[in-house]
Amino acid sequence: MQKLALFTILAMFILAGCKDKPQPAPAKKPATTMVEEIKPDTTAFEEAMFEEPVVNTRPNIANKYFLISGSFQEYSNAEKFQRDLVNKGMDAQIIHREPGPNSDFYKVSYMGFSNWKEALSALENERNTPGKEGVWLLVKK
Repeated sequence: MQKLALFTILAMFILAGCKDKPQPAPAKKPATTMVEEIKPDTTAFEEAMFEEPVVNTRPNIANKYFLISGSFQEYSNAEKFQRDLVNKGMDAQIIHREPGPNSDFYKVSYMGFSNWKEALSALENERNTPGKEGVWLLVKK
């Protein structure tokens, strides 16, 4: 009987020690304020990086003829070149042919025409300009 009483008392101590003790509510952390330092851009190139490029993968339907100044397999390269042309004041757009020949290239156009003769005249003028000898004409069907 003494063993039973001793066992019961021991069990009560053990169970009392296992009892969940109420935990105090966690202290509220003060709200943190993040301050981001904005540094002014120092070069025109850095400013151009943050400008939103004019991306038009579907060119103006009225225009069928386009002067192309660059053709790229990587879209990011076409975007960079287009951004450079826009910064020079040109209305540049990226043209991507869906299926067909050269469909894996992104072409950067800076002039579009609806008239064949106007497009040929502009192409000739551009090719006679130093630095623009490689300009070519894309005809959208």
